[in-house]
Amino acid sequence: MSAIETMKADLAQLRDEAKVQAHLGSMEAKEHWEELEAKWNHFTAQAGLHESADDIRSAAQLLGQELRDAYQRLVKSV
Repeated sequence: MSAIETMKADLAQLRDEAKVQAHLGSMEAKEHWEELEAKWNHFTAQAGLHESADDIRSAAQLLGQELRDAYQRLVKSV
């Protein structure tokens, strides 16, 4: 499994946890969830192209880390 695929699997798990928390949480958490979903969609689109170029891989990894941090903050805040 490549680093991008591993990151994608880890993020999917965090995303599922955050989705439950956002569903149970406040309106602010739900708004934050919607912002994260847009980034998730962007990440998954880029992750599918990870073999095409190093710059795309770097961008996907950076976005993945940003998503990981944001999902963790969301889970902790609710």
